[in-house]
Amino acid sequence: MAANRPDPAWHFSVLCGRPGFEILRPRWQALVDRLPRSTYLQQPGWIGSYLDTLAGQQETLHFVTASRGGVLGGVLVLSQPTGLRRWLAPELRMVSGEHMVLADLVADAQETTLWPSMLDWLGRQRALGWAVMRLPAVCAGSVLGQALQAPLPQGCQRVPRTHSAWLDCSRDADHALADVSKSFRQNLNRLQRRAHAMGTLCDQVATQPGELEPALEQLLRVESSGWKKEQGTAIALDPALVAFYHRLVRVFGAQGSCRIYLLTLDDTVIAAQFGLVSDRQLNLLKIGYGQAHASIAPGHLLMRHTIDRVCVDPALDRLSFVTHPAWSHLWKPRLTPVESVHLFAPTLTGRLAQAASGWVQARRLRGAGLGDTPAGHRVPGLAQA
Repeated sequence: MAANRPDPAWHFSVLCGRPGFEILRPRWQALVDRLPRSTYLQQPGWIGSYLDTLAGQQETLHFVTASRGGVLGGVLVLSQPTGLRRWLAPELRMVSGEHMVLADLVADAQETTLWPSMLDWLGRQRALGWAVMRLPAVCAGSVLGQALQAPLPQGCQRVPRTHSAWLDCSRDADHALADVSKSFRQNLNRLQRRAHAMGTLCDQVATQPGELEPALEQLLRVESSGWKKEQGTAIALDPALVAFYHRLVRVFGAQGSCRIYLLTLDDTVIAAQFGLVSDRQLNLLKIGYGQAHASIAPGHLLMRHTIDRVCVDPALDRLSFVTHPAWSHLWKPRLTPVESVHLFAPTLTGRLAQAASGWVQARRLRGAGLGDTPAGHRVPGLAQA
């Protein structure tokens, strides 16, 4: 990887906004379909769902394409603010947020010259004015995460941010949960017995398009049944978020890669999970449970049932929590690092932005009592759970 250099055979271009996405979508889907390994983050349906529902009026999406020999080999999706903000703080950013946690480069991980070639071109082109490019949540195991293991230009800052938690479900449930404490296992069994004493406990999974829409409504209902509704953070309270998840159901349901898991007590849904399947992994994007049944921890009971289902599914090897939620430590998952990376343009504005960022980082380190750490170095003390 260290020897990777820009390859002049790559040709780059930029398509913008909804019109650009529609032009690119067939070629993008064909690229994903021929990748030896791909994830939901690389699917045009993932970004298309964001573009249709969550993309704000104050941003424009740019699709940087890489082709070689006339064949599309890579896509990088970048967001850019519009209006005065674009000129006052010229930056590009990979799409990220509470419901779009991770992001990745769409490419074959074996194409090791693509990223350095793309980065070199982005630094030279003038169609997209930028001083800093923010990659806020890059997972070490992703295509972009692997590309970033190679030496980067000096105009780069990378800081550990969090982790992505996951379980190895390639064998049976005992193997997946081998590190779970005896006391937690006993507590789960006790809660299971209590739930059965209260009524008929049943878990089910919706996978077909006709099942998914009603299951999503059940998930939204149970997710907004308690404190999330009181705090105003429930999905059901935000029409744009509701539309986003319905769009995911339609797009990924049609591909057979959407799963909604439900746990019912006497036919009443008390917990639900929303997941997307890719690269032999179930990715849980949203989890909700009924506050009225908190005494039996329905979220944990459903998780135990889901782990059993994933372990016996021949198409799946892993269960990913995507993020590293506070409660996940009880399941003793494995952790993959997630970094925040800032790249600075090789221009005067880029150098000024890098200097300002380095000053802010040094000030933060001094405030945390960590002394002087050169900008661009990893700072473990700044990692956030």
